[in-house]
Amino acid sequence: MDDRYYGDSQPFPVTTETPPEHFKYLTNKQALADIPFFAQNFTYGGHEDVDLTPSGSPWVMVGGSYPGMRAAFTRNEYPETIFAAYASSAPVQARVDMSIYFDQVYDGMVANGYLNCTKDIKAAMEYIDGELGKNATAAAAIKQQFFGKGAETNNHGDFTAALAGIFGYWQSFGLGGGDGSLESFCEHLETDPKTRTPAGPEGFAPSRGKEWVANQFASWPVFVELINFNYDTNCGQLNRSLPLSCVLNPKATDVDNISWTWQFCTEWGYFQSNNFGPHSLLSRYQSLDYIQSTCNRQFPEAVKQGVLPRTPNADATNEETGGWTIRPSNVYWSGGQFDPWRTLSPLATESIAPQGVRFTTEIPQCNVETDEKTLFGYIMDNAEHCFDFNPDFELGKISRGYFHEALKAWLPCFKRQGSAPV
Repeated sequence: MDDRYYGDSQPFPVTTETPPEHFKYLTNKQALADIPFFAQNFTYGGHEDVDLTPSGSPWVMVGGSYPGMRAAFTRNEYPETIFAAYASSAPVQARVDMSIYFDQVYDGMVANGYLNCTKDIKAAMEYIDGELGKNATAAAAIKQQFFGKGAETNNHGDFTAALAGIFGYWQSFGLGGGDGSLESFCEHLETDPKTRTPAGPEGFAPSRGKEWVANQFASWPVFVELINFNYDTNCGQLNRSLPLSCVLNPKATDVDNISWTWQFCTEWGYFQSNNFGPHSLLSRYQSLDYIQSTCNRQFPEAVKQGVLPRTPNADATNEETGGWTIRPSNVYWSGGQFDPWRTLSPLATESIAPQGVRFTTEIPQCNVETDEKTLFGYIMDNAEHCFDFNPDFELGKISRGYFHEALKAWLPCFKRQGSAPV
């Protein structure tokens, strides 16, 4: 989930200079409270004779990712405004430690035949971490090897955050997605550059060593180009018409990113740190402390004034919203099997989530909440983030169909103010 799912409206002009006292209004509770006001005052040209307020027309809220959260939360908090909701890939549980994000990536890679790639990524990261921890000279050299001159000025956290860019398109595209995709990277990493023979199931590291795999990692042809595109940098001075610039993982400067950063740094958490252990895919420098430091770097004045919490207030957020246990009536939940964000939705099946929840596509009665052990929802096999909104994805059509049938069952019980059910 990123700013692409955040939206285009903000309650005030947001810049890198926005004073902290203004940000106190940028909360989940305040954002939800805007919706009833909007709905009550909504008009549509050419339909002046129709009561389009929630009293006269059933409002149905559909969203994926952060908008999916808002759809469920709004139905829960303002059922008189939102009659029904479709919550796709909606991580309603706030959690600081979201290292499980990369467990989902690992599981998806293995399920799709790339166990060798996960093993070599882990081996390469171990070698890189060793070089970073050796001395300043070795650290500068490994940074330049990956991203060219200028990369050595970045701290270890920012550098290794850029290395995690190989996973940048996972949630939107899974393994596929073109030259910059994880599939493209793995094909490069797991193919001998001289003989063009593929690696075995254990990867190249056991026979050729961690350094060889790290070198192969660094030689991925599109990597620097990908980093420059994502970070708006000019590492390696690929664009000769512009000066060298290689500031990795810089402060956010656009409205959407600044706004979303404030919310996850204060309320949601979602710190996608390394999934330490046998399935690790990142550097050890991708820690919770490092990610918190990026929050502090983004909002230094808020730190000085004590407005930014020392760590996101995830527990308080869950107490306010219900988190995993939220069960508003007339809500359908959808998610992908390998979507990293499903782990914080009510469709979570991982050990960190409530156990024993039964997922069902049997339509609940209108305006009747299910108990916490029952959820009206569907998990799409071998799918990632918001795949149900892809019109060509077959399981997405199935998922949307469940909501369509639910709406047909629920809409007859909508009551216009002062009238019988529709």
